Amino acid sequence: MAAIASSGVKPITGMLRRGLILDLSIALGLGFTFGSAFWYGYHMPRTNARDNFYKKLEEQRAAKAGN
Repeated sequence: MAAIASSGVKPITGMLRRGLILDLSIALGLGFTFGSAFWYGYHMPRTNARDNFYKKLEEQRAAKAGN
């Protein structure tokens, strides 16, 4: 037993926790970055374009009705 403990191999304590924290940090950072890129780069412009289309359509309908 003592021969194994005194060998040149370092114990690996703490490696799992450090790796887990690093992996979670990277995953959350990338998820937030790409989520924001989708939301503000694709979703919001499409939503605004749709809303503007229906607003214009409603204004045209109201103009035809004479209101």
